[in-house]
Amino acid sequence: MVQPENHPPSVAPIRVTCPHCGHALDVVPPRVTAASPDPRSPEAASASRAGWLGQAVRQAFARRSGPFSADNAPVQAEQTAPAPRPWGRIVLVVLGMIVISALLIWRGQPTGLTGAEHAVPPAQAPLAVATPPSLSADEAAILDTLTHYQRAESEAAAGLTIAPIIPYIDPNSPFAQRRLAQLAERQRRNAPHRSILVRWAVGPITIVGTSATVVTQETWSNQEAGAVAPEQATVRVTYTLRWEAAAGRWLIVASEQMGV
Repeated sequence: MVQPENHPPSVAPIRVTCPHCGHALDVVPPRVTAASPDPRSPEAASASRAGWLGQAVRQAFARRSGPFSADNAPVQAEQTAPAPRPWGRIVLVVLGMIVISALLIWRGQPTGLTGAEHAVPPAQAPLAVATPPSLSADEAAILDTLTHYQRAESEAAAGLTIAPIIPYIDPNSPFAQRRLAQLAERQRRNAPHRSILVRWAVGPITIVGTSATVVTQETWSNQEAGAVAPEQATVRVTYTLRWEAAAGRWLIVASEQMGV
């Protein structure tokens, strides 16, 4: 028997007897195909909403649980936990560097000392420091002359003129002539410089009549014109002074110095 082309061979025929002729017939039952629901029907709308809701749930679960394998089981992604950063150690190192830098800057910065009561650093064999309560009237007057002279030296170096130091030196002394020649040479070369007394200490003051000698230790900072940075030098100076009644003060007559 030839089966209809529209029926798949998987459907078994049923043998029945024809009620008219009495012959046996093989009848293939029709294949029932589910009809597509009308998209406008309530059932179709309900199924569409159920499908959209299920898809949304699956997508939300996938975002929270990660990707899924073929059997719908979540796949655990291999993640390596980041190593903890040693923030505490980094902060301690940075603070240590800041403290060390501050100490280096503080120790390397010169201190502007202008009084004789300040001693030189211990590494430079300091002289005995004369303090104001132990000074006599003559010693205090000698110290006043030296203090004003050292300040005036900075003005003379910047202006290349001897005028600022004239009130504190004997104008007829070899010392005055030497300083005048030095300033004239710098004027000729147009070489002003910045000379500043950084620190100093006062040693023995010896007074004999109207003459006196004083030993000091001085650290000067000198920067030539055009130089990038100043240079420092420490010297031990022996001053010779005389009392000038007309001026009412002690004047510097001579000055000898040696490096320390």
